[in-house]
Amino acid sequence: MKQVFQHLLVVLDNHADDQLVLNRALNLAQQYHSKVTLFCSMYQHRSLADIAAQAAQYQQKLQQLVQSRLPEQRPAIEICWQQPARKRIEQLLADNDVSLVIKQLQPKRSLLSWLVPDLEHYFISDCSLPVWLVKQASAHTELSILACLDLADNSEQQHNLNHDILTIGEQIVQQDSQQLHVLNCYQADDYSMSLPYDSDLGFAPLPDIQQQHAAKLTPYIDAHPLPAEVIHLSEGLPDDEVPKAVQNYQCQLAIIGNAHQHEFSSVLFGNTAQYLSRHTPCDVLIMKQAD
Repeated sequence: MKQVFQHLLVVLDNHADDQLVLNRALNLAQQYHSKVTLFCSMYQHRSLADIAAQAAQYQQKLQQLVQSRLPEQRPAIEICWQQPARKRIEQLLADNDVSLVIKQLQPKRSLLSWLVPDLEHYFISDCSLPVWLVKQASAHTELSILACLDLADNSEQQHNLNHDILTIGEQIVQQDSQQLHVLNCYQADDYSMSLPYDSDLGFAPLPDIQQQHAAKLTPYIDAHPLPAEVIHLSEGLPDDEVPKAVQNYQCQLAIIGNAHQHEFSSVLFGNTAQYLSRHTPCDVLIMKQAD
């Protein structure tokens, strides 16, 4: 797995709450000695002279702030006002070795904003890089991290994605001396209309789904030394169980995977990663399948 914290692209909105995203990004940069690129879009219908002056002022402010925190580094600062944010970000990602995108999750402000794919949708479903979506600062003093696995998908890609989720969770825990919790959700009810049948024994009972998922956890427990008390099997949908687990274990960060990138249906109906990004009451780090 590529080093996730090697080069951080910090996407800002030129709002007062940019400070929250900057603090999160600069803390990570200090801990992991990361390269930092700051990006802000001012693409709007205003006079070019006004935007240029505002961009210069904002760039100077960012430069001073970062220099006070990372004096040994001179970060790249990109203020974009001549083309849409997504188009310029795609160019930045193509031209640079960015390893992680950090952005504050913006609320949906109208019905139209739910129907039109926004920048968050691009980062979650179309961008191949991991994305850290920052929310409000946590009020908990004892913090933990929740690594969410998907054991229902038996593909090799999902298997590798699960390992990546655990690996990055371990890296953050070791750096911050936090607690790592591992969650897998399952549905115990099998809605299939067909049952295994034997001419001598008759219909066979359905297998125990919980036991199956517990067995699937074994290779992950062997590869990542995980004590039994941090492993949680939860009956229910991830949409419901992940937010509950975040509250139960006082998590500051939930690490989830998105194995369904680039699907047109996610634009119309969303997917689990899109839903959890908005409804999980903490920061969310979305890992992607390797190309």
